[in-house]
Amino acid sequence: MRLLPVWLHVLGVVIWIGGVAWQAHVLGPLARRGDARVFAEAARKARPVTWTAVSVVALTGFYNVTQLGDLQQVMQSGAGLALAGKFMLVLAMVAIAAQRDFAHVPRLTRAMAGVDPREESTAALRAIGWLDRITLGLAAAIMYLGLFVSRNAG
Repeated sequence: MRLLPVWLHVLGVVIWIGGVAWQAHVLGPLARRGDARVFAEAARKARPVTWTAVSVVALTGFYNVTQLGDLQQVMQSGAGLALAGKFMLVLAMVAIAAQRDFAHVPRLTRAMAGVDPREESTAALRAIGWLDRITLGLAAAIMYLGLFVSRNAG
């Protein structure tokens, strides 16, 4: 039964981060060269899937922490400190994802409906691009810490 929560956790990460990577490295560059409407629509439609994946990652992550074993052993192994760092980075990543999805994607959508959409949509796409790159960098650090925790705890 221990495999299911880990599998769900990894599946949620793949869906969330895979979607960010696709939008950052495929749709984003296409939108900057042409019409950003496709990007705005894709980002809007992906939002329920993304936030479902974020919820699965958070819930299974909390559950998986309870399965690490004796707290004293986890703390002595260094996994406790890595876990605290991972938790802080995940909180930052969720905040950045929320800023992207609930502030900048709607800003892009409004810009596309405006009188002079080119200037405002370019700024929104640039902000989304930076937030996506930060998210992907944090995801790499979080994955490293997760592997450290799984190797050293329990």
